[in-house]
Order: sequence, then C-alpha cells, then structure tokens
Amino acid sequence: MINKIGQYYVTSTLMPALKPSIGRLTLGTFAEALAALTKIGALLCLIQLIDDLSSQWVYGAIGLWLVSALISSCASWLVHDAESLFSARVRRQVAKHLTRLPSKTLSRYGDNQLRRLASEDINTLHHMIAHLPGEFITFILVPCVSIIIMLNLAGPVALITLLPGLMASLYYLVFLPKFAAKYGAERMNIMGDIVTAVNDYVRGIRVNRIYGSQSGAMANYNDSTQRFTHGIVKWVGSVALPAAIAISLLQAVATFALAYTVTYQMTPAAMASVFFFGLAVVTPVLKLGHGLDYVAAGKNAAKAISEFLRETPIDYGSNNLNTTPHSLKISDITVINNSKTIIRDLTYSFSSGTVTSIMGPSGAGKTTLLRILAGQEKPNAGSITIDNLDVSKLSEESRHNAIRYLPQNMGVLKTTIKQNLLLTAPDASDDMLRDALDAAQLDLDLNSDASILSGGQQQRVALASVFLCDAKFFLLDEPTSALDQEVATVVMNNLIELAHKKNKSIVLVTHDSKLAQMTDFTLSLNYNAQLQDEEV
Repeated sequence: MINKIGQYYVTSTLMPALKPSIGRLTLGTFAEALAALTKIGALLCLIQLIDDLSSQWVYGAIGLWLVSALISSCASWLVHDAESLFSARVRRQVAKHLTRLPSKTLSRYGDNQLRRLASEDINTLHHMIAHLPGEFITFILVPCVSIIIMLNLAGPVALITLLPGLMASLYYLVFLPKFAAKYGAERMNIMGDIVTAVNDYVRGIRVNRIYGSQSGAMANYNDSTQRFTHGIVKWVGSVALPAAIAISLLQAVATFALAYTVTYQMTPAAMASVFFFGLAVVTPVLKLGHGLDYVAAGKNAAKAISEFLRETPIDYGSNNLNTTPHSLKISDITVINNSKTIIRDLTYSFSSGTVTSIMGPSGAGKTTLLRILAGQEKPNAGSITIDNLDVSKLSEESRHNAIRYLPQNMGVLKTTIKQNLLLTAPDASDDMLRDALDAAQLDLDLNSDASILSGGQQQRVALASVFLCDAKFFLLDEPTSALDQEVATVVMNNLIELAHKKNKSIVLVTHDSKLAQMTDFTLSLNYNAQLQDEEV
C-alpha cells in the first residue's frame, strides 16, 4: 500500500529514491495504526470503569495510554528517519543531475528556481512522505473500529450520532480544501518570494531609490511580507475561523445533543461509548484534512522535481584518455540558436603549448563555443574530439581531468581563499597557493574571506586555480573582464607563459583586441560564421 501511495503522490521518477525507505515507512505506518488502536483500548477501559469501579480499569487505561505514546514515538522516529534518508537521496540525485545539465537548460530555470528545487521543494515533500501514510491508515481504521464498538454497546441507533461528524468530515475533506486551495497556493508563492528576497539581500543585491520609491531586494522583501500578512489575515477570516467554529463548537455540541437523545435510557457504559466514540470517529478526518494543503504542495513539488530530473543531461561515455592528450579539435560544427544559425561548419584545432583568443560581436557564439568544447553543450551538427576521441564518449572523470572550463563571473564559495583554491588542488602547499595567487596578481592572506572580495579580486581567485590545475586544456570566458588594463596584461603574460612552458592549450574569449594580439592565434567569429585564423 505504501508503494501505491508513493507511486501516486511521489511520481515514478522519485520512486527509486523512495524504495529503500518503504520498509521503515511501512513499519512506522503500522506502528501508528497500532498506537491508534491502543488509544481506543484505553477508552474502552474508561467505559468499563463506569460499570465496574475497579482499579484494574484505571491501571489498564493508564497503561494503554503510555504504551500508545511509546508506540507513537517509535512510529514517528521510523517515518521521519525514513523520510530524511529519502530527502538526502533526492538531494544527491538533484545535485548530481544539476552538474550534468547543459548550460542552456540551466539558464532556462534560473538561480531562484534551481535553489527552490534543491531545497524548498524537497522539504515540501516531508508531510506527504512522513505523515500521509499514517494519517490515511488511521483515517480508515479508527472510524471502523469505533463504529463496531458503538454498535456492540449501543446498537444501530447510535449511528445517528455520527451525522454531525459525517457533515464535519465532508466539510473538512471536500469543501474546505477548495476554499483553502487559492490561499494555500498564494501563500506558498509568497513564501518563495520572501526566501528569494532574503537570499538576494544576503548576497548583497543593492537597494535603489527611483523617484522616491524603493526597489531591490529589501523592497521585494517588504512587499512580500506585507502580501503574506494580508493573505494570512484573509485566510483566517475566510477559511480557518469558519472551520474552527464548525468543527470545534458546532460538531461537538450537535454530537453530544444527539448522543444524549438516543442513549439517555441506555446503560451508562453504552451512553459513554456513544459520547466518546462519536467524537473519536471524526478525529482522524480532521487530522487528515489538516494536512491536505501540505499534500497538495508536496504533489506540486514532486512534479517540479520530476520534471527537472527528466531534463536531458550532457552526454558522456566510458572511454578513458590513457595518455596525455595533445589536441582539442572541432570538426564541421553547426550551432543554431532560436532558429538562427550562429556557427556554421566550423573546423579548428587547438594545439598544445598555444594560447588562442576567440573574438567576435555579442551573439556570435563565443561562449557557446567554449561550452561545446567543454562538453557542456551539444552542437546541432559536427563533433568535438580530444586526440580523435569524441568528447561525448569520454567518461566524466577523463573529461574533467582533461578540460578546465572557467565561466565568466564564476564567483567564489563563502569560505577562505585557501579553501577555494584547495578545491582545485587538494594537496597543494601554502607556497604553491601563494605562487598561484601571485600569477593571478592577487596579494592577499590565504585565510581571507573570499566572499567579501571585490569582483576583480574574486575573478583573480578563480584565475589562480588555473595555475594550480593539472588539466591539459583551459577554456576561459572573459577571464580579465573585471581587471584593469595593466593587471590584465600581466595576467595574460602569465597565462601565455603557463601554456608555453607546461605545454597547455588555453582558449579564451575576450573583447580586448590588445590582449588578443598577445595570443598565439585568434579565432574570429561573426554572425555569418566566417573564420579567420591569424598567427601573431
């Protein structure tokens, strides 16, 4: 049953991550059902106490309540442990898939949506995985057992007392979700806006004033919180308050009135069974109904995650580079963007020990070409090879070891400069790290916080990693865009020296003609995909 619920609510794409947790979820769900039955046993002891004032019924009720609490605690631990393992597997699955998607696909999602997929959407699955199965079982089991007990103790007439509970159940499970759906969806969207605004503000996005009005991350946060507060007040007045009145007051009063009407001539035990179980029947319904908003949000989150995981990843194979590679070659590649051909039948070879600059107007396909060379995009036609081995057929490890791609505005992690550089060269000594920083024209303490550096300094931290990396081919997108001319010239000379002395191949995109003239070759792209190869 857990498997069927999972397939319906979690989607088939996420089922592989859920399957290892199904055993614990099943055990936890049945433990929750056992805890509910134990509570019913405690109520029966109290009913028996009315007819037989014996301490054994008191001890029995107390004992069963304690056992119920213990079982319920164990059930909660089991389902939450299973859910946490499921969430961890989904996070790893999303993160792994994220690293394998083409840049064009990632740009379609954007930073905020990707962040939501990797964190908030996975958290939203919690109620659906950890609580829904137990609530569903209790929703079926408790009313059935309660009705059987009422029939045995009070007879069929006791079923009349279930009418208020039935009406409350219909209201909670049918009508209330429709009323709450609009406010629930709006509330989730606003919460996403609030989280996004906070993240943007933490990242330092400025607040601007235009004609006396405020814009930026803080303005977005203020606007979102105001909308959230207004929405909550409206939801409480339109949905929560009527529900509280209907369930907490009217249903209980009506049940007690009917129970007394139909049982006032019966034995105290029969009357007590109708009073107790007339209300117990509807309790699982209220619990299940309370979580319907979370279930709906969880289904939407599962759908969003599944659609993301179905995105086509970058091709890779199992071939390995057994020797040091010497050349990176593109053969007859054609790139079409939005029905427009930006590169047509381009063939070029990037040899070891050389620096090649790529120039051209915006939209000519320079960055796209770098991504294709890195294997992060697939051309519409043609191939990319390393020593006659197709890049798309290489294993991920071989491709990673051979090619280092440094995108524009790569940024740094929120840690020290040293920790950022050690990601590239884990075994590098402090002297090696300082030499790399010196080659990138950055004179800072290794323990400085990289996240508070200026844009130009962060760019040089990223460039320093190039001087530490053992890769054979380096693909750099506007590596000196945030540097002044003097510093950029020194860095370019150091990159050229690196390529010549260590037999590397460096391919870089630049708009600076002076820097391009310093390189060994210039590859010029334009909208007509004409190629000029100039040796300098």
